[in-house]
Amino acid sequence: MAEYASFLEPDETAYDLFARIVVDPTRTGIPFLDQAIFLRPGHVVELVGPSGCGKSEILIQAAASCILPKEVNGVLYGGREENSLLLDLDSKFDALRLIQVLDAKIQAAQQAQQRHTPQDSHVLEDCLQRFHLMQCHSSFQLLAALKVMKPVLTSLQSKGGVSLLLVDNVAAFYWVDKAIRPAAPAPGQNRHNMPETTLTLQSVHAAVAAELQAIMQHHRLAVLVTKHAVLSASNQGAGGADLWAHREFLPQTWHDIVTHRMMLRCIPGFPYRARLPTGQQQPYHFQAKLLDEGHSSVANFLITNGSIEMCQT
Repeated sequence: MAEYASFLEPDETAYDLFARIVVDPTRTGIPFLDQAIFLRPGHVVELVGPSGCGKSEILIQAAASCILPKEVNGVLYGGREENSLLLDLDSKFDALRLIQVLDAKIQAAQQAQQRHTPQDSHVLEDCLQRFHLMQCHSSFQLLAALKVMKPVLTSLQSKGGVSLLLVDNVAAFYWVDKAIRPAAPAPGQNRHNMPETTLTLQSVHAAVAAELQAIMQHHRLAVLVTKHAVLSASNQGAGGADLWAHREFLPQTWHDIVTHRMMLRCIPGFPYRARLPTGQQQPYHFQAKLLDEGHSSVANFLITNGSIEMCQT
């Protein structure tokens, strides 16, 4: 009888249930991204575009928003005061740019509130201690990093928390993986009975997708990832051409886990009103469009010394 009674006991209260499943959206600090997507655990947002369209910059801005403090000595900085973990697959992470962005945001907050004391000098250093970088130079290293990431994330969640995983260029090893061919069977061996030991393009992205899904489920994370775009011919045409057309080239196993896709473009010229710092010129601006059904608006923005600013006509 005691066994039946223990079986009928509730696993958790309603309060515990709602505390577990109701999570506030993760704010990235990117105006057009936060307006278009309510980022929650399990979401994978793919930023697609050619080189120079601001993909890596968005990751840096999102990382800065994560590691900035909420408040120090009465100064509100507007950050989440969490850890940030970035997987750099292109080996192009610009640490000086991250410092520049953080320094600009810290100074802007202090000047806006007219509060600066010698005790505030450690804010930048504290921010950088919450930033964590993992560099991978091959698909094998990427899979190894994802395998060992779970204890790392557990440690980070116990030391301030982490809610957003950043990945710079998931297609960095595309051509290397595409060139790999499965090993030839030995004499008398059937190819269909051979174990799959080669990291082919299909197997790599299937494994990456599976590992990311496990990480998101176990640690309740969202993922913000960049991908270099292959522009379609119509993208470069004129007269009614689809300027957002691009060719998808990664395997379907990767696309199956992407919940939102946002396209980025760099546009010559600057026909917008914006408050630019003195002496700073903008020969171009950027555009972003969410490629989900029901979203047709295009966001125009520019990149300044410390932030991403929306443009107004």
